[in-house]
Amino acid sequence: MSEAGSGTILGLGMISSLLGIMTLGLVVIAEDLGTQRLQALADTAVLAAEDRYLGLAIGFPCETADQIVKEFGATLEECHKVSSDIYIGVSQQLMGIVHRVNARASSGIDPSH
Repeated sequence: MSEAGSGTILGLGMISSLLGIMTLGLVVIAEDLGTQRLQALADTAVLAAEDRYLGLAIGFPCETADQIVKEFGATLEECHKVSSDIYIGVSQQLMGIVHRVNARASSGIDPSH
């Protein structure tokens, strides 16, 4: 039985495995970057909502957060106020996976006093 060409097959198999591992690594990095961007979006939206709640800007807090989130293709899943804190939940589908993040803004100031 001849073993000619077996090294070529082994080499192609190793190259294919290495390319598969590299591709998987790139997908994981892209997912992580997408989640970080979504968190930054949620943080921006909740800070804008907090400004509206404290009267530093004109508008309604949750509507403002929803508008900002929608501009970037995400969905505002929840928005509620507790004392002087505002909590939001944001989701977005990235590469076929739905990612969810939460953000909270608190000034420590109670506008009712």
